[in-house]
Amino acid sequence: MALEAGGAGVVHHVQPAAISLTQATEAGTVYTIDEVQAIAQVAQAHQLPLHMDGARFANAIAHLGCAPADVTWRAGVDVLSFGATKNGAIAAEAVVFFNPKQVGSFEYRRKRAGHLFSKLRFLSVQLHAYLMDDLWLKNAVHANHMATQLADGLATLPDSQLLHPVEANELFVQLPEPVIKGLLAEGFQFYRWDGKTVLRLVTAYNTSEAEVDRFLKTATHYSHPPHPAPT
Repeated sequence: MALEAGGAGVVHHVQPAAISLTQATEAGTVYTIDEVQAIAQVAQAHQLPLHMDGARFANAIAHLGCAPADVTWRAGVDVLSFGATKNGAIAAEAVVFFNPKQVGSFEYRRKRAGHLFSKLRFLSVQLHAYLMDDLWLKNAVHANHMATQLADGLATLPDSQLLHPVEANELFVQLPEPVIKGLLAEGFQFYRWDGKTVLRLVTAYNTSEAEVDRFLKTATHYSHPPHPAPT
């Protein structure tokens, strides 16, 4: 495996320091509890801490339907980056150490990396509202639902293809060029993931069903162009 060939103990190699996984992933998929546990076992076997990048952690929990602890410290995760920015907050993130002994010099590293902002309490207070009455989870459930609705609709179009299972609030779909050009002409904006015909679409806590419906109706219209009038 990669860790065994990673040059641990060899002075000419950068030394492995941690394993970091992203939950939900950059592909919009979600690690299951069993998968996180398996990765944690590998990390422990190599005496490496396991970090979870949780920029979309809420979306992952909404998909799994489990307690946050089940897929973090109970599964062997040492540190969680608990993100709120992609789920309704403005630049609010929290780093959670499940073992206080591992905090070490983290506060100094935060300062050195430029993340100790002046009046940081005005950013941090967002997390209070974010967690109150499970707002963080409600936002994620809605965003995930909108992504599923969008994916289900696009999957019915001719020559469309979803590249990954849609388990959070991201989807990657390949669409014919005429459909893409039609969507752009109607004012929709998106990122061509491959620079060609694969689109990365992301739904949010404030994405409405009307917006999803309009996108799908527009895509459907341009996937079935009207036949030219007979001459």
